[in-house]
Amino acid sequence: MNALLENEENIRLVAFFGILVVMAVWEFAAPRRRVEIPRLLRWTNNIAIVMIDTVLVRLSFPILAVGMATYANANGWGVLNVIDLPVWLSVLLAVLLLDLVIYLQHVM
Repeated sequence: MNALLENEENIRLVAFFGILVVMAVWEFAAPRRRVEIPRLLRWTNNIAIVMIDTVLVRLSFPILAVGMATYANANGWGVLNVIDLPVWLSVLLAVLLLDLVIYLQHVM
């Protein structure tokens, strides 16, 4: 677990760039829409949004998300605090649910 925490940034970067490369290749191989906006302009805008978002999240996340999670845990709030599950299953469910919520946010 410590190895994951110590290498969290590297793991995220590898995952991000790996998925980015796979999606770029997929877009070239099987485009799903007409090219109305040039690819270079669209990709540049999207990468700029990712960079701005990353800076904002890195500045606010430690204060807002971790603080709220600590407060919720101290008060016993949340579904995973109510259901008695093994720790490994709680962590797995939390990661999957968070990933699903982030995906739904992206789709919206």
